[in-house]
Parts: sequence; structure tokens; C-alpha cells
Amino acid sequence: RQDEPTMYRIGCTMTGGSSGGGWVAAGQDGKPALVSNTSIGPISAGWLAGPRLGKEAEGVYRAVSEKYAGQ
Repeated sequence: RQDEPTMYRIGCTMTGGSSGGGWVAAGQDGKPALVSNTSIGPISAGWLAGPRLGKEAEGVYRAVSEKYAGQ
């Protein structure tokens, strides 16, 4: 969606090791939803950023889950 940012960025004091951590917010149905994951930030802390996960990411998640379910 063009009215939403491609990445989210927040001020943060976390440093190395925070990469990959999920960002959760209320979804359209009010339930928790994964909206991003920590992807970039300076070594010295101060801020973190991650991509906006949308329908494309959900499609990848569902396809991989379906393919490998039960293994």
C-alpha cells in the first residue's frame, strides 16, 4: 500500500542480538499480528528499523507452512 511506509523505525536502546525480533501490533481483527521484524540499526544503538510485512509476506508464510507442515 502506497499510503504506508516500506519500513518502520523506532528509537531503541537495544544493540547486537536484537535482529530478527518480531514487531507485533493489533491486526484489523484486533488480534496480535506480526507487522515487522528488526532488520537494521546502528551498532551503537539509538534506533532500529524493519520492513513493513504485508499480504506478500503472509502469502510466503502460508505457502511455506503448507509445504512443510507435518515434517
